[in-house]
Order: sequence, then C-alpha cells, then structure tokens
Amino acid sequence: MSSDTSSNNFTSSENENETSLDSFFFFLANNWPLSDSHCEKRTINNTRDWEDSINYGKKYLKERDDIEKLIPSLPIRSPSYRHQKVVATSERARNLSRFGRALPPDYADGVSQPRLGKNGESLPSARTVSLIVHRPYYKDDSKFSVMLAVWGQFLDHDITATALSQKSNGSSISCYPRDPFLEYNVTCLEFTRSAPAPTCCLGPREQLNQVTAFIDGSVIYGAEDELVNKLRDFKNGTLKMYVTEDKRSLLPVSDDLNDGCNREQKQRKGEYCFFTGDARANENLHLTSMHLLWARQHNLLALNLSKLNPHWDDETIFQETRRMVAAQMQHITYNEFLPILLGDKLMNKFNMSPQKAGHFTKYNDSINPNIANNFATAAFRFAHSIIPGIMKLLANDTSSLEYIEMHKMLFDPFSDSYFTNEVKTHLFEITPEQVKQPKLHGLDLVSLNIQRGRDHGLPGYNLWRKHCGLKIAKDFDDLKQDVDIEPLDNIKEIYETVDDVDLYTGALSEKPMRDSILGPTLTCLILDQFFRLKHGDRFWYENPQAFTLEQLSEIKKTSLASIICDNSDELDMIQPKPANAQQYAIPIPASAGYSYAVYHAWQQTFEV
Repeated sequence: MSSDTSSNNFTSSENENETSLDSFFFFLANNWPLSDSHCEKRTINNTRDWEDSINYGKKYLKERDDIEKLIPSLPIRSPSYRHQKVVATSERARNLSRFGRALPPDYADGVSQPRLGKNGESLPSARTVSLIVHRPYYKDDSKFSVMLAVWGQFLDHDITATALSQKSNGSSISCYPRDPFLEYNVTCLEFTRSAPAPTCCLGPREQLNQVTAFIDGSVIYGAEDELVNKLRDFKNGTLKMYVTEDKRSLLPVSDDLNDGCNREQKQRKGEYCFFTGDARANENLHLTSMHLLWARQHNLLALNLSKLNPHWDDETIFQETRRMVAAQMQHITYNEFLPILLGDKLMNKFNMSPQKAGHFTKYNDSINPNIANNFATAAFRFAHSIIPGIMKLLANDTSSLEYIEMHKMLFDPFSDSYFTNEVKTHLFEITPEQVKQPKLHGLDLVSLNIQRGRDHGLPGYNLWRKHCGLKIAKDFDDLKQDVDIEPLDNIKEIYETVDDVDLYTGALSEKPMRDSILGPTLTCLILDQFFRLKHGDRFWYENPQAFTLEQLSEIKKTSLASIICDNSDELDMIQPKPANAQQYAIPIPASAGYSYAVYHAWQQTFEV
C-alpha cells in the first residue's frame, strides 16, 4: 500500500474534520501491514556484499578522516543462538542493519540536512517545542503504573540501539528565549547526530540499528559473541554475577571509567556501575533493576535445567536457557504490555495475542521484521511522557516512606541507598500526590527526541497521518477531533503551518483511542512494528519449530509478576499484572503459585 492511496481507504464521518475510529479500525483491518517499499528497494540481502560495502567505503574514505570516523567498524562476530541449529535468518533484522523506512526521508537538501518549514525557514527549536507543547508536568493515568514505561524501555533496548557519530559534528539545540536553563548560563543543549549507515548507493542519509530487531534477549546477553562470552560464567550455563557478603547476587561490576556511568569519586567510595549486555543498563535504577531480574532469571532457569539434565554441557544449557528467556520476554510483551498500549480489540483483530491453544502458524517470510525508523526515533519514545519526576516509595504495608527525585536515579545504580530496608514492594507505583518539583538539570529528553526525528529525516506529522489512513490536515483546525485543545493551541503558537509539526509532537498530542492509551497515529505505527516482529519472525516462540506444546504451555505460565517474584529479595506481595495500576488494590501474596518451577517438559528433549 503506498502512502498516496492510503487516504482513499479511509471513510470519514459526516463532519469532514472528524476522525471516525470505526473507519480507522476498518482501514487497519483491510490494509495491514503497512508497506516498507522504499526500504525494500535498497536492502542488501547478500552478507558478503554487506560486509564488502562497509570495508570498501572505509578504504575509499581513508584520506577523509572526518567522515571515516563516522562510519562504524564492522564487528567480528559469529551467529547468535538463533543460528546455532538453523543456518540463516533475515538479513534485514540482524544487528548493524539500517532502520527501515515506511516513508521517504525528508531532508532540507535531499541528503542530510534536517528538514525546513513549509515556508523554507528553520523549524522552531526543539527546546522551544518541548517547553511550549510538552509542558513539564506529570499527568497521572489510573490505567497503568510506571512499570509500563520500565518494561517499555527494557524492551526498546532489546530491539533498538541507534549508532551515534563518534565525535562532535557541531550540532546543538538552541534554548528558548525565556528558557529556565538561561538562569544557569546554558544557552544550548548538546546534540550528537546519529552515524550514517552504509547504503552502497548515493542518496539520503540512513541510520544504523546496533542490535537485532527481534525480541531475543540481546539486551541481557549482548548482540555480539564477544560481549556474550564476557558475561558468561561457563559453568552450568550461567551468567557471571557479583555475590555480596550477605549472599545476594548482583550484576557484574564495571570499573570502566569510559562507560558513561562510572566516576572516579564514586569508585573511591567503592561504588561502581554494572556490566551487562547493553551499555544503557545504568541509565536509571528502574532499568538496572530489570537487568538484574533477568540475569537472575537466566541463572534460575539454567541451574534447574542442569539438575534436570546432568548430561548436558555448559553450552547446551546456556543456549537452551537463552531460548527460554527470549520466549518469556516475547510472551510478557504480547500478553501484558501491548494489550495496555493497543487494547484487546486490535490485539485480537490482528492476531497479536498469544495463542490460547496450539502453535502459531501465521509466520510469513515475506514480512520484513526490521525496525522502522519512525518507530525507533519517535513512536516508541512515547513512554518518556509517562515517567513522573518524583517517585513515591512505599513500605510492605503500603505506608508512604519518602520521595526520590528521578534525576537522582540516573546513571547511579547505587542510588538504592536512598531506599530504606522497608522498601520491598510497589517500588514502581505512581500516585497523584506528585507535589514536589525536581531541580533543573541540563538534559531535556523531549528536545532530544524531537531533534533526533529531524536528524533522521522523519517527515512531518501530517504525512504520517496520511500514511496511516487518517484525513490529512489542511490547517490546524482539522486536528481538533484528534488533538486536545490545550496542546493544539500550543502547537499553533509555535509552528507556522500544520505541515511543519514534528511526528513526535503531533502523535504524542493526540487523544487516546478507545480501549487504548495511544492516539491513532501512535497506534498505527506501533501496531505495525509489533505485527511485523511477530508475523515476520521465523523463530517466534509460538512457532511449531520453537518449542513442543508441553514446553510452550509452561512458558505461557510466565508473567512479569512471576519474574519479579522469583528473582527479588524478600518480596511479600505484588499485583498480578504490575503494569496495570488498577490492580494495585488487590495485591497477591508471593507464595500464591507465581513461581515458574515446572521444567520436566525440557527433560531430554533437546538434542545434544
């Protein structure tokens, strides 16, 4: 389906400025998945050609050091666990593949420079858009807890990692004339452009994804064998852990002062950052905790498999455990996470929900599972808007203990020193009593998101509406049905025309669709990506060749609650679905059968 014809499939309501959600559902049902023809025309399918193109490009640019340093080095790697028993998989979804495009890029010069407004002038500063449209307040939503954003970030890091240029290239984000940062003599925000991806042909700038597109646990293990081997203990299929004096297993310690987290003053106090399969693991305490839970989960599974099958060697146990962990991540994502984002109606309509019985048989090798640029750069960054600046900490009896500001949990995994010993449960709860305001700090994530979209050549919001079958807006008033009055008024204040609006800003300003927390454009783009990740994955956990029906039945007993319960210290209670805030009032004892402990389905079923 081309974007030129998409609007013809959309039936508007009697008022031409209104969007009919019923028509939108009809459009999705009859035109899915959205095509990526622009990407397909430039895909390099031959591995040898792909590797030669990088090496040739670097040789050609040998005398041009400024450009040479922007091209990533080709890693030395062997196939991941997905290739151990099967020779090949999609070249389009491997690590160091370029992001796909659903629409042609929009650069001012047609090649690299960020797009301009319709009048030929520069777009408003990303920082100005952030301050005017994306107000610095947190709006509580009773449907979900902060765990929704935590899982979203952990999942995002498993399937996307944009390669950045290796040195400064003069980019910056200018501040707003009345910017509160000016009080601290900050006139602009640093911004590093994404590295250009080798494309083997002249044309617009493209970007690289440094991890595999599939939900395969690369965030835990790393996307390359060299990193995987550094994390392995090579005993009973387990991962390395740092064991404390009180016998708790923590992530391995990193003493690398160049990892973006460690600092000399911290190390002098004996405080270090952690070493994991993803360099972003120390970004905030929530994310670090998720990495710890899944490292412990891997070791829990591995040790049980080694007891069940004492004849298995370390490699066999490790690879089978890794398959199980990836399957559990896939199941949690499609069984708990996506239904909150997209709603049950869309999940069922597009065969996104896990099978109630039997294997999944809808795999389609013509579907490209590659990560779309719009998804990685704008659409899936929506979760940044649902993280409060203040986190409320509760004790076991749910009595309030204290607050901690979000910025104190950034790049400081030892910030759990703020937590008293009584803080055991409901760590990720959000409440309407967010009364304290965080101190100002020189980082604006929204500005970076907007600027990243321009850096990647994402077309404006209006073209994405057309691509998704929505009525293209002729002026700002045409957005009234989809965008709330306050953000729409703010958008009109700073953008010259409706065609200038950035995708991130426009999509995030939309009203949620029924049975969902996302507006129609975000729903369209996120559903498209996760549809392709399931239907285009030959190793999907429900596919017939992945697991036996008995094994699959056990994997589907997994929940995010069970992962937290089985791998936390002294946890007494937890909601059945931690991302669903509406279940907070009925906490379930950890002893109520959450433990994932049935492994007999794996006894001697794996070829040695």
